[in-house]
Amino acid sequence: MNKLMKKVDLKKEIFDYSIITLGTILTAIGIVLFLVPYSIVAGGVSGLAIVMNELFGWWVGLQMLVYNVFLFALGFKLLGLGFGIKSIYSAIALSVFTDVFQQVFKLNEILPNVMTQTQNPGLDMMLMTAVYGAIVTGAGMGLVIWRGATTGGTDILAIIFNKYFHVSVGTGLLLADSVITASAILISPILPMYGIITIFIMAKTIDGIVTGLESTKTVLIISDYHDRIKEMVYQDLDRGLTYLKASGGYTKKEKNVLMVTISRSEVGMLKNYLHEIDENAFVIILPNNEALGYGFKKIK
Repeated sequence: MNKLMKKVDLKKEIFDYSIITLGTILTAIGIVLFLVPYSIVAGGVSGLAIVMNELFGWWVGLQMLVYNVFLFALGFKLLGLGFGIKSIYSAIALSVFTDVFQQVFKLNEILPNVMTQTQNPGLDMMLMTAVYGAIVTGAGMGLVIWRGATTGGTDILAIIFNKYFHVSVGTGLLLADSVITASAILISPILPMYGIITIFIMAKTIDGIVTGLESTKTVLIISDYHDRIKEMVYQDLDRGLTYLKASGGYTKKEKNVLMVTISRSEVGMLKNYLHEIDENAFVIILPNNEALGYGFKKIK
């Protein structure tokens, strides 16, 4: 049994690190291909690195690594935080991929060269790179977060602000990222405006990736055939089920309301089974932000 569990855990770890690696690659491509060439600063250590790269020519990936080492150490000293191996790995991998794509493959030169050749004055490259950079970078970060890791950065500062200055984590993160985004004014007065666009789209993309890949539904079912439905849920869907005691508002009769949480892909199966068992059942399907526990993510 232990050997089987270790084998399953090993497969999960390999899957997690594969997805995290893919996520860091996508994030690095988004940074180097879209954000670096036009100095789009969207907060975080990558935004600060882009500003310093533009002003002093410092390598973006190396800067990100240095900043993250400092922030991880600061978080450990002030907060006693233990950082998971996955987060440390993703932070290092992102720094390495960023410099490889910029210094070796020169991805940051592709779009400026294309613009020079096409000479299309009606195309707003600043806006285009702000939007597409946010989408690609957000997708990559979403994959990393989906597998339980982070790329480090200003979220550590936000937690420090929360502990020592009693500022909420969300507000602290907004303050840190806002200061970094505003620092783009040292390069050009209009750059912070594009950075705000990137931050907004990036946040929505991350949310879409994380909630989309882990999308679950909670289903409430009222039916006189609740025993048959319960057996179907146990046997065919392999899901747990909870009875909620209720009474009809008009009839005053006691009823059993079945509550079951399932993945998005199982909704169609459940509807088909319910149609076969009781096509007159009353069903409510609710979206979930997250589901933790047996059959879903572990509580961490």
